[in-house]
Amino acid sequence: MSSPSTTRTATASHTTDRYVDSEWWKAIALAGAFFVFAYVVGLLLFLTVFVPAVIGLGDPAGLLGVGFGLAFLVFVLLALVGLVLSLLLPVALYFDAQAVTEANVGWRPDPTLFAGVAALGLFVQIVQPAVAFYYLYKRRQAVGTP
Repeated sequence: MSSPSTTRTATASHTTDRYVDSEWWKAIALAGAFFVFAYVVGLLLFLTVFVPAVIGLGDPAGLLGVGFGLAFLVFVLLALVGLVLSLLLPVALYFDAQAVTEANVGWRPDPTLFAGVAALGLFVQIVQPAVAFYYLYKRRQAVGTP
């Protein structure tokens, strides 16, 4: 990526600059935010389309035709975007953790560990937003970005 992330940290005696030549954290943040968004949209679709159909509220024929069709379309769109981001997240974590480690900012994240845990998230989906937000939290403490 192009421009380095910069943070100025003031201490009692002097000020230091911390540079990390990586913008991969943006992909990590995007993936984490998207997964939360997709979970919320999925829950709302479940509550507005599937639950009323199961308990018999409203016109079943209209609800099943329009509601399920719309829900299916939204589901497919979210699934495709989620698949791309699920595959991108381990790569982004690896390259960003490597850049943070090389920048010597006081935190040395293991690129292989973070990428491996994110890859595990391909099979256990709740892992990916958790590892993304944990990584961004630790990165913020060490670098100041995001």
